[in-house]
Amino acid sequence: MPLAVIYAVLIFLFSAVPYLSAPRTKFQLVDKFYHLIEFGVFSFLLFLVFFKSNSNVFKKRPQLFSVIFGVAYALSDEIHQKFVPGRSADLFDFLADCAGVILVQVILWFYLRSRSL
Repeated sequence: MPLAVIYAVLIFLFSAVPYLSAPRTKFQLVDKFYHLIEFGVFSFLLFLVFFKSNSNVFKKRPQLFSVIFGVAYALSDEIHQKFVPGRSADLFDFLADCAGVILVQVILWFYLRSRSL
């Protein structure tokens, strides 16, 4: 089973915990940073799945599919949280998730581009 699937299940399980919130710190946006990192890791794991895929469709554009699946999962995660007691769907959490997904793919694009030169 790909690590991306296991990681997606872990995201779902943590999202299902009622009244779970990020630890309090002096940094007010620490929650958004956690979202960025959480979905950045997920984005990298998705990239590995698509990059190593047997399907030419996925293998030719692993970054595109990583962004599509990562953003779709982030959206489904926020919708899921809307139905968990003490949790809510938050647009800014979703945007932080998307930023993590896209940032990792941009970094990978530059990395792979520099290796092919």
